[in-house]
Amino acid sequence: MNERGYQLLQETIERLLRRNAYVHLNKVLKKTHPADIAHLLTLLNERSARSVFENLPEKEIAANVLSELEPGFRSGFLQELEINRLAEILAVMADDDAADLLADLPEERRQEILNLLSAEHTEEFSELLAYPEGTAGRIMTTDFLVLPKSLSAQSAILEVRKAAEKEMVFYLYVTDEEGRLSGVLSLRQLVTAPDYTPLEKIMTRDVVKVNVTTDQEEVARLVSRYNLLAIPVVDHSNLLVGIITVDDVIDVLREEATEDMLKMAGTSGEEISYSSVWRNARARLPWLFASWIGGLIAMNIIGAFSGGFSGRIAVFAILATFIPVVNGMGGNVGTQSLSIMVRGLATGRVDGKSIGREVFRELRVGLLLGATYGVLLALAGMAFTRDVHVGLVAGIAICANMALAAMMGTFLPLIAAKFKVDPAVASGPFIASSIDALGSTIFFLTAYFLIN
Repeated sequence: MNERGYQLLQETIERLLRRNAYVHLNKVLKKTHPADIAHLLTLLNERSARSVFENLPEKEIAANVLSELEPGFRSGFLQELEINRLAEILAVMADDDAADLLADLPEERRQEILNLLSAEHTEEFSELLAYPEGTAGRIMTTDFLVLPKSLSAQSAILEVRKAAEKEMVFYLYVTDEEGRLSGVLSLRQLVTAPDYTPLEKIMTRDVVKVNVTTDQEEVARLVSRYNLLAIPVVDHSNLLVGIITVDDVIDVLREEATEDMLKMAGTSGEEISYSSVWRNARARLPWLFASWIGGLIAMNIIGAFSGGFSGRIAVFAILATFIPVVNGMGGNVGTQSLSIMVRGLATGRVDGKSIGREVFRELRVGLLLGATYGVLLALAGMAFTRDVHVGLVAGIAICANMALAAMMGTFLPLIAAKFKVDPAVASGPFIASSIDALGSTIFFLTAYFLIN
């Protein structure tokens, strides 16, 4: 649905709520896709959103709507829902979606809900919640079709027909007598095989799989690299315990991309779109402190060098006008290199073992860009100030600063990845503050030696 469609839907829903026309409201909601209802809830005020959710015609629709809600909005929305209603919805949700939803709740409220659920559901959800957040075990589903390798193709087809409620039957996973993953086959392989052929004769033994402790980003990379619709999850004994479907992988990619962008922008990695003003400010405060410290350092560096030009105050004043362009261009190049490296690490194109190669490559790019803009700035400086020395200082400084910035923008995330730290933590504020301080030092050192 496009923006105009959402606007019309919102106006219709609000009009029906004002008239208390709940019969018509139910009809509209029943014809609307759960993903569109989820987005609609974020557009309505709190009271209207709650009324819409309470009037959803079926528990299954409510379950799908909760699954589609943005995590930042959902956390607050769940606090307003009645416990029994929430337990009923969880009972019809996919186990991985339910576990994800329960993880958003405070421990006490989560336990109240688990006490209302059946023993089977409680066991399934508790098992998934036991895995660390961000791992394959947390996002997998345990409701899938598995077949023994001794089964014939004809019998396997009958099992597939019975598995209408199971998650994802495009791939059929085959296990041995102990439940260890032995192979995989597609529906096409199954239906084209002779009736009495054992599955172990037609299955593919080389299976792309992940462990329950594998990071969700690595899961997403494997699914993308091999163009999979699902990927099996095994434990440390190679027992098949779940699968991760492509829709969950898309959620992971969106979540990780959002987290990285927020961190690189100098905010927290959490979803803050629906948070209070105080919470937003508190999340950004520590990151901006790095820029503030960098500014103080740059200020002291400039102050320290100003004494060296005490006899030529006019020259120092002219030089100071070049500081914004020198530091600004360095900051831009540094941020570009940082973005390229963070993206490369996220997609697997770059790894922590290639530090030297990547740093040297970006250093050359920075030198090329710096030389280009160095010549341009030197010519501009000479033209504007009619002083050859000032133009040379500005040109050399911007060239050195851009090369150094490109190297730092590459080096910081690669070092972070080497030490198992999120590369996005080497974000804009750290790059900007470092380049402000180093750029000012380079600029005035060049000026000191060339002019003094």
